[in-house]
Parts: sequence; C-alpha cells; structure tokens
Amino acid sequence: MKKYIIKGLAAAALFVSFTACSDDDTVPSRMIDANTVTSVAKPGEVVFHWTKVTDPDYYYIKVKYNDPVKGEVMKTASAYADSLVIDGLYAKYGSLDFQFSGVSRDGGETSPFTVSAQAGAVAPSVVDNGLGETIKLTGDDLWTDDQESSEGPIKDLVDGNANTYFHMAWSAPSPFPHYIVVDLKKEVTGVTFTYICRNNNNHDNPKQITVFGSTAFDKSTNELSNATQLTVLSNLSNAKAATVESPHIISATPFRYLWLRIDSSTSGSNWVALAELSVTEVKTIISDPENEK
Repeated sequence: MKKYIIKGLAAAALFVSFTACSDDDTVPSRMIDANTVTSVAKPGEVVFHWTKVTDPDYYYIKVKYNDPVKGEVMKTASAYADSLVIDGLYAKYGSLDFQFSGVSRDGGETSPFTVSAQAGAVAPSVVDNGLGETIKLTGDDLWTDDQESSEGPIKDLVDGNANTYFHMAWSAPSPFPHYIVVDLKKEVTGVTFTYICRNNNNHDNPKQITVFGSTAFDKSTNELSNATQLTVLSNLSNAKAATVESPHIISATPFRYLWLRIDSSTSGSNWVALAELSVTEVKTIISDPENEK
C-alpha cells in the first residue's frame, strides 16, 4: 500500500482511500470532463477549476501529483466543489502532472486523467536585521528638481549645521510633487532616514512623503522612472525645528538611489524647507526560495 501526504480529506474518505478496492467496489460513472479542467498559476500554487457534474455519483475527486521535495502528494475536493487549490509549490519546479480521478463512497475509483500545470513564482521576502552604519553624504550626493535660486542650497542638508537649510523654490513656485534624491553610493535593501525641519515660524515642513528606491538615476529627465515605491509617510510633524525619523524601510529589491517625493507641505505652500537630512542603512535577511536549491 502506498503512503500519501493527504490534505483536506474527511475522516470517512480517509478510511476509504486507504482501503484496497475490491471487485464489488462501485466505480463512479459520472466523472468531471477533463476538457473542462483549467488551471490558474498563482504565487506558490496552482488553482484548478472545472465544470461540476449534475448528480455526481463520486464521493470526492482525488488529485495526485509528485512534489519534487515531498514526494507523492494527494489532495481532494468534494463532489460539490468546482475548484481545488494546490499550494506549497514553486515555479522552479516547472510543469507538474496532476492526476484526477473520482472516488466512490466504497472506494471505487475511475481511471485517472492527467492535467499539467505550473505554479506561479514566489516573491523573495525580506526581514529587518537591525541598524547598520550611517551613510556619509555630501552635497554631491543630493539632487532636487525644485531648488530655490536665491537661498538654501541643497548641500546645506548634509553640512551638520541645523542653522543652515535647504529651501525649495518659493520665488518661482510650481505645484507638488517635488523630489529630493539621495545617492547612497551602494546598493542596499533597507534604510531609515531622519530630517530636521527649519527653525522658522513659517513651518514649511513636509506633510506627506512617498519614498521610492531605484538602481539608476538620470538627472536630465527630472522625473521619477523605473523606481519601486517603498512606503508613504503621512501626517508628518508641523512643529518648528521638528526632528522626524522614518521607520525602517526595507525592500527585497536592492536600490542605490533613495527618492523622497514631497507630496504636500504643512503650510499649504508649494515648497518645503529642511535643515538637515541623514540616512542610515538597515541590515536585512532576504529569503528567495525560487533561487535556492
């Protein structure tokens, strides 16, 4: 008798599935049509759909396949089901053969038919592994699309002096969003950043920042492109000289450029002013099962 890994089977059916068929077992006469079986690939699973049989005389549908790691696996669906999820798979397994058969209450079983299908890829996962080193930044590592021409050069964001500041364009303002882009000078999978708002009664602080990461940056386009959105920071502080620290921002996709898209300001103006900005790497552990042996 073969040993199976069995999921989703009622106790009565479990007993039947382990009982050898005799000549008196009733073989179902109305099985689902193989031509109606379709499959949908989802991350880590295959979802089968079929057309239900009117008044089926099978007790359940058995689906058997060979998992490259677990060996032979069996799953079941009731006579009233029209779908079945096969999970715990990976796209790297390639196309697998799934054998469908109908089983009666007394253990009779139809001749199986085979449907081949492949699971969708499982995305890498990333886990926060604590703080790394603060990334040393100079004015050459910063860029903005909205520099005020008369004051507040962007290099003052990283001069270590909270009395100097960077100011977006107020003399010729344009609507949000505006960008501050930071070259981290290496690819990372996690960061946290801190900014200090200008010590000024106008409180031109960021109200919302959407954070992106990218591996490339073209200053000539003045546009966000080929970047991955990492998080959105909303309802940010309106306090004068406020210090705001982001949460740990991690990504399974490495990035070298940190994009801070300023979406709005607490003052309602089309610009912000900031005194200081610092970025610290966050260490991560990445699991990528599709590329692991």
